[in-house]
Amino acid sequence: MYMKIRPIAFAALACACAAGCRTTEEVLHDYEMNLSLGNYGGSTEELLELADSKDGSQLLWRLMAASTLHLTNGREADAIAHFDRAERVLQKNDQMSVFAQGGEGALAMLTNDRVFSYDGGGLDRVFTCVYRAIDFLCTGNRDNARVEFNRAAQYQRNWLYDRRKDIDAAARKMAADVAASQRQHGAAVQDYSSSVNKAMTDSSFGATIRGQTGFDPATSGRLDALPQSAYVNAYAAHLTGVFRWINGDSDVGDFKLAADVKPGDPLIARDFAECRQGGRPSNQVWIWVEDGLCPIRKQWELRLPLIFIPYARHYVKSADMALPVLRERAYGATTWNAVAGGRAVPITELESVDHLVRTEYDVYMRGALAREITRVIVKVGLQVAMAVVADNVRDKRTRQALMISQIGVALWSATTAAADLRSWTALPKRVMAVRLDRPEDGVVQVVADGQTIPVSVPPGNSLVFIRKPAPSAPPVVKMATFR
Repeated sequence: MYMKIRPIAFAALACACAAGCRTTEEVLHDYEMNLSLGNYGGSTEELLELADSKDGSQLLWRLMAASTLHLTNGREADAIAHFDRAERVLQKNDQMSVFAQGGEGALAMLTNDRVFSYDGGGLDRVFTCVYRAIDFLCTGNRDNARVEFNRAAQYQRNWLYDRRKDIDAAARKMAADVAASQRQHGAAVQDYSSSVNKAMTDSSFGATIRGQTGFDPATSGRLDALPQSAYVNAYAAHLTGVFRWINGDSDVGDFKLAADVKPGDPLIARDFAECRQGGRPSNQVWIWVEDGLCPIRKQWELRLPLIFIPYARHYVKSADMALPVLRERAYGATTWNAVAGGRAVPITELESVDHLVRTEYDVYMRGALAREITRVIVKVGLQVAMAVVADNVRDKRTRQALMISQIGVALWSATTAAADLRSWTALPKRVMAVRLDRPEDGVVQVVADGQTIPVSVPPGNSLVFIRKPAPSAPPVVKMATFR
């Protein structure tokens, strides 16, 4: 037994040594600071180096680097190229879940979710296509923009299927790793699902989880209960609808989808109704504002109550677990207005990206919480087994070896209790939108909390995209005109 556990202690030591490297949290923090200050290219070089290292987070680093290039006017081609490379990873993940890809790792599921490659949720996939479509539009390539809008629509349709596939793959991987761990240590293969379910359905434990994370183990993240409005990106659907309309495409399906998930939105209702009537608009201006920054993940550490662990008693030295908690960030501006032809019109919220992030977090947490509880139970089981044997052996050296092994397992348990904090933190907090008649002088002023952003709009139908990540960040303006 002692010889079998020693590698665990060495692994724990390796984790401690690795802590001296620059962490994911540090990279994300510096990235946020650069975005907030408007230093959009400040993190690009480091992110591209990280992406080229091809570790498990390469997709995340590629998306974040592409985002900074997307925010730099004149770098559209570079942004598209790196979004393309991210898309190839996303397509690979769609063919085989990251949990299935990680199946070759020895008992990988028993450490934490960080050991698996970053997958990118459905929201990442949709925004990847939207941003490429915008850059194609702004550089005059409508055909490629259409391809990206088609891909975004497909990702929206696949959202539920893809989430179910990932959840199933993770559950299979967890069951296989638990059984392998038990066999490796000479123990009978046990099914811990009843203990996990007991913890997941306990009202007191659930209240603790809900109070810290906003995730309710009883109700949150259940795919069968989610309405489309919880996960469909109305921004992507509306933008696609406008593009198809002014580009001469006859399909109104995207407008219908946007109207279904935002039934009270007057802009969507107007565009949908006019598109169905036939004909094309003339000299219209649509403005979409990507405001603020979406929630980020922070780590919350806790102990699993031992009442959920059979026979634990005083034998347990570590029952540590860690979960991600969403922290919302500020608006870029609290109020937005557009002034054209001497008339001011409010720019109103079209989509809450915070809401979409929350949905994906809740779906992730339903599996992540169950996995984390399982990990603790398995690790505690090893500690208990060694302690029980130590209590019943007479040989002093054997007893000491078992006690040292128990400490090694406890150390491994404590050092591997870590939440997966990776997420595409460059996404906006919300998306605002307005439609205007083009003024005769072609001058539209967008006003954000008193800051005026002038936009010169040529004749024709124009799509204007404004990004303001933080109050102190200068706005980025992009535009495509259909003459």
